[in-house]
Amino acid sequence: MSFYQNILSITLFICGLTDFLRVFRLGGITALGILTLILAPTTWVLVFIRSKMPKVVLVAFWLVLFVIFALINWLWHYSTLSLVTTIQNLSLYIAFVGFVVLSTIQSNRTFDLPNYISQSFPTAIKISVGLYGLSLIINGPGASLIMGPRSFALFAIIGIAWCLAAWRYRLPGGLLWASFTIMAIALSFSRTALLIALILFPLSQISLKSLKGWVRMGLTVALIATVAYLAFTYVEPIRSRFTAVGDNATVGGVQINTSGRNVAWPVAYASAMESPWIGKGPSSVGIVLGERVGPAFIHPHNDYLRIFHDYGLIGLTFWLLGYSQLIIKTWQNWQWADQYDRANAHVHLAAFLALVAVSLSMISDNVIVYIFSMAPLGILVGASLGSGSRRKKMIKSTRELPSVSDSLEQLAVKP
Repeated sequence: MSFYQNILSITLFICGLTDFLRVFRLGGITALGILTLILAPTTWVLVFIRSKMPKVVLVAFWLVLFVIFALINWLWHYSTLSLVTTIQNLSLYIAFVGFVVLSTIQSNRTFDLPNYISQSFPTAIKISVGLYGLSLIINGPGASLIMGPRSFALFAIIGIAWCLAAWRYRLPGGLLWASFTIMAIALSFSRTALLIALILFPLSQISLKSLKGWVRMGLTVALIATVAYLAFTYVEPIRSRFTAVGDNATVGGVQINTSGRNVAWPVAYASAMESPWIGKGPSSVGIVLGERVGPAFIHPHNDYLRIFHDYGLIGLTFWLLGYSQLIIKTWQNWQWADQYDRANAHVHLAAFLALVAVSLSMISDNVIVYIFSMAPLGILVGASLGSGSRRKKMIKSTRELPSVSDSLEQLAVKP
């Protein structure tokens, strides 16, 4: 593998350990924070020293604009923000977009899928699930021996996207590892991640062009709904994780534990409306929540609300436009590959599912502030963009060759 592929592979392996690196500290910052600070500039240095960028990187235009706006926003609000927290916050956005661009460039260089995706990515998923599974065996459900259960779950929703795509296209171990992953997520007691994983199962099987596709998706939905109902009804630890007494809300007559969100969200929204256009600056939502809700609640548990508060409607618009563009492009790549390049279709489906998974988790979690989630997402999406662009050109040109040959033959036989 090349130097660039090694960097991407090592990043994936480290991210597979999720928050394990937090046990190591350098002063007031964890090793995970240091990793974030290193990866953010590194990705862009590697991007700019490349001699040529493919046009497909323009798909990330709005996200690059978001990063530029975030940096300007920081300078505008510099005096009111915590330096260390702000730099860490910005570094995550910079690293995510940087990995999208870097992986796009690298995967566009060859026709075959690069090793960091075809080998390192699935290996990192297996390592993560295996290590957390070991924690479950030793400490039981909700274990945090090696990595935090919630941190594992946020990485695992990206991992299960890959496993489900592999299952869809009959790759070895796809269904087996998808099953292992969703069981580990369920036993981590992460409610959001479990619901997302259940949604991804039928979504991965969607194929509305034939009756067989409708039937298969219907059966998958029925199976998942049945398993989810039985687990919620008869598995007390899982049921209590959803309904345990706390800051509860009533949904359909059932008490749902909101874990403080019904207190934090109104506070964060009211603060955001004090500066709705440009926001109050990177990481400012944590300052507001710490002051008005309590020091134990420094995240809004809603990343859309976080972006709106910190970067205003302008920043949120840039983010939504950029992220939506990635979803649309990976969907288009998947639809094309499903018809013309099935050997590579699983990569595009996995990227699409992972983007959907993260967009859903952003509604009630803090996924975008964790490098072990956003780096793998950026690398996977970039692989879909770059590889898809290269293979489309090559396969289309190959498909056109027979017609060119036929035309030459016809010219040759004319009197």
